[in-house]
Amino acid sequence: MSQPLLLLALPHENADDLLLMDELALHYTGVGKVNAAITATKLLSQSAPRLVINAGSAGSHTLNAGQVVVATQFHQRDMDATAMGFSLGETPFEPGVLLANGLTLDGYTHTTCYTGDSFVTSKHPALDMSVIDMEAYAIAKVCQQLGHRFICLKFITDGANGQAANEWSEAVKMAAAQLQPAIAQAINTHR
Repeated sequence: MSQPLLLLALPHENADDLLLMDELALHYTGVGKVNAAITATKLLSQSAPRLVINAGSAGSHTLNAGQVVVATQFHQRDMDATAMGFSLGETPFEPGVLLANGLTLDGYTHTTCYTGDSFVTSKHPALDMSVIDMEAYAIAKVCQQLGHRFICLKFITDGANGQAANEWSEAVKMAAAQLQPAIAQAINTHR
């Protein structure tokens, strides 16, 4: 079985190349659900990694900046077919709102990641979003559909508020240093 696959959205999340590890195949997806889904599908059709790891930065309305969390459930925050009678986040004619295929990791907060194609700068009127990103749901869905084990590690950079853009650009520089031990633990735990 091949080495684990590490997917980051951007090189910004890998300051000083701290996440270039011999035991990992590192790839950048680009920003957003479409780019993440294309990259994950392409890579997973070419190899069979023993583990897919999505790591990177995220905002939060409930968690403090500066911590690494493990997302075990995934919600598509910008899927809105409520006019057709579906729940917010539910893809029409598919079961359920949440994907729940994220692996756990001892010693870290486990949470739900809300993924969408917008940079969040204010609270959502209907969702209490603990972790907010732009790629995890898409990667989780590709892994679920193709039968790959998946773990999602996010470094909280900002409060997803009016200061989020400024806070993200500074805090993302710390992401790799904070994520590195969690990635190493994930590799060892989920052999």
